[in-house]
Amino acid sequence: MSTITSFTLPTSLQALAPGVGKRYHVYPLVSGNNKKKKRWIEAPDSELKAAQRWLLDNWLYHLPPTGFAHGFVPGRSILTNAAEHVGRRWVVTADVRDFFPSITAGRIATCLAELELDAADRSTVVQLVTRRGRLPQGAPTSPHLANLVARTLDLRLSGLARQHDWTYTRYADDLTFSAGSPTSPDTGMPPHELLWAIERIVSDEDFQLAADKTHVMPHHQRQTVTGLVVNQRVALPKPRRRTLRAMLHRLETSGPETLDLRQLQVAQGHLALSKLIDPDGYDLACRHLGELIRNSVAGSALGTAVDSGSTATTRLD
Repeated sequence: MSTITSFTLPTSLQALAPGVGKRYHVYPLVSGNNKKKKRWIEAPDSELKAAQRWLLDNWLYHLPPTGFAHGFVPGRSILTNAAEHVGRRWVVTADVRDFFPSITAGRIATCLAELELDAADRSTVVQLVTRRGRLPQGAPTSPHLANLVARTLDLRLSGLARQHDWTYTRYADDLTFSAGSPTSPDTGMPPHELLWAIERIVSDEDFQLAADKTHVMPHHQRQTVTGLVVNQRVALPKPRRRTLRAMLHRLETSGPETLDLRQLQVAQGHLALSKLIDPDGYDLACRHLGELIRNSVAGSALGTAVDSGSTATTRLD
């Protein structure tokens, strides 16, 4: 790829680099109900975070990811990612193990070669966006840099997919492939042969697949892509719809005081995703719940946050 306009690193950012390793707060994040399954968040302090945000907005966004990347890309989302795989005979998903920690300072430096930086400034930028020589989970620059490092991976996997009549997308560390029509016979490479070829390419690009997160989903089973069902159209899974329906029912029948602020925020997260998928069906419920949360944060009595005569309804199909 060709280089782009040259840049000069501000002296204030240069001054941060020597002590950057001490500017992170590291803490575990438990995933789901499995308390033994943790990933470590490395959150930069406010000054380093501001510097990383400056680099992202002013420099790094000049380097685009591939069109196959849907995670952390403006205008793309889990919805656009899932929409590429609706109504397919086969859906195959795989997960890159330790995606961010697998990306070393050297690989980031290679990406930054596309910016016309002198060697000293390039080294300083790498220091500012890495921790212990790797990409930290928690820095605002990490998702975009991961997308940049994965460009060759994207191009090779998309080439494999195209050659064998499959479709490929990636959302962060989630790889998705789909092929065929439910009403047509199989053509192209069978799923398990495809997985073998995927694993070889991923390994060749210095990543590894998580063996326990590989799924082959035929059309007669529920097919999910980045948490969304794609058999006939993009839809929320039934368990998520049931959870949302139960929360809304409690609000309508017992009042908002039956849910604490954390539960209201969880409900708002469910609604935000629902609205992304079905804007018309969930718009009123989103505004209704948002008002409750704003009132709660402001210290208002939750019992007066909604009009008891509200007729807001939500479609959960």
